[in-house]
Amino acid sequence: MRYRPFNQAGLAVSAITLTLDASAATPASRMELVFAALEAGINSFELVGLSQDWSPALRAAIAAAGRNVLVLTLRGLSSGGEPKAPPEELTAQAGAYLEQIGAERFDAVLLEDEGSSSSEAADQLHALRDQRLVAMVGVTCGRGGPSLDIMKAGYDVLATPFGLQADAGLRKRLRTVVERNITLFGYDFYDIGAQPAPATDAPRGLGRFFKRAPVAIVDTDAFEFLRRTQGWAAEEIALAYALTEPSLATIRVQTTDLATLTGLARAVERELPAGAAAQIEMARFSATA
Repeated sequence: MRYRPFNQAGLAVSAITLTLDASAATPASRMELVFAALEAGINSFELVGLSQDWSPALRAAIAAAGRNVLVLTLRGLSSGGEPKAPPEELTAQAGAYLEQIGAERFDAVLLEDEGSSSSEAADQLHALRDQRLVAMVGVTCGRGGPSLDIMKAGYDVLATPFGLQADAGLRKRLRTVVERNITLFGYDFYDIGAQPAPATDAPRGLGRFFKRAPVAIVDTDAFEFLRRTQGWAAEEIALAYALTEPSLATIRVQTTDLATLTGLARAVERELPAGAAAQIEMARFSATA
C-alpha cells in the first residue's frame, strides 16, 4: 500500500479509503471486510451515516491498529429539502457514537453535496468542530468537480469525482485546490457503466441526513479495452489511472467482495499497463465526440 499526506499535521492516509455502507449484510462479513482492509494496508475508513452496524468492526479495528494511525471520515448531512437536525442533536449522537467505537473524534466530516452548503448545515459542521468531535470539515462536490465558489467556502477537505473521464481542466482545478491547503478525496474512479441503485425505503432517524441519490452514467464501447487487458480487472486499471493524479490524498472504494478489495489494494502498487494512459485519453475523447 502507498500512503499520501492527509493534513498539515503529518497524518498519512492510504491511497484508497474503504467506504462502509449498508451493503455488508452480517456482523461477521463486516468484521471480515474491515480486517481484510487493514491487512492490505488500508488505514482509511469512511462511514456513511452513524451506522450502529459498523461500530463493532470499527471498535475492533481501532483496538487492533491504534487510533493514531487510522483516518476516520463521516459522510452525511445531505440536502434534498428535508429539515436539518439541530446542531445539538447531531453533536450528541456523534459524540455517543465516537465513545462507542473508542475514538475521540472523526478526522473529517463531509456534507453529502454542494446543495447542503446552507447556513444550517454549516452550523452543524461548526458545532461538531467546536466540540472537538471532528478535525476537518468539508463537502462532496458534484460531477463537475470543485468550483471556485466552493474553494472560497472555508472547507478543509473536498471530495471530488475523478475517473477515466477526468479532463485537463479538472486536473488544473484540483491543483489549485491543493495549493490552498485543502485535502482532496477522489470518488467515482470507475465512471463508466454505472447504474442507479434500486430504490429503497427512505431511511429513518438521523439516517435521512446521509442519503445520496445515485448518478447514472452511460456505458460506452470506447472503454471496452479495459475489460480485455490481461492480468487486470477494468476497475483496477481505472483506479491505477486515477492515482496518477498527485493532488488526490485518497480515493474512495466501495465493495464488500474481499477479492475485489484485495485486487484494488494491489493495483495501488502496480504501474499502469503499457499504453493504457494513451488508450484512456483516446477513449475519453471518442466517448464525448
